[in-house]
Amino acid sequence: MFDHAVFDQLTIGSWVIIGEHCSVRRAPLRRDDYLTFIFESGGIEFEIAMTPAMLRKMVELGAQPAPASDQRGR
Repeated sequence: MFDHAVFDQLTIGSWVIIGEHCSVRRAPLRRDDYLTFIFESGGIEFEIAMTPAMLRKMVELGAQPAPASDQRGR
């Protein structure tokens, strides 16, 4: 499986907003079945690794209309 020892764990409650002017680049990863992207803006970097299938799923979801918010305002 994925070697988590070399990466920081995601902190619960953290979030990242990535705008179109943020730079992005691919980064090497020891496992060929993951894609790693590094987003950078103003000296702050965010790195994410995912499988190609997950990236395709994200693109598919992004192409769909946004879900309606529920009655609680979420």
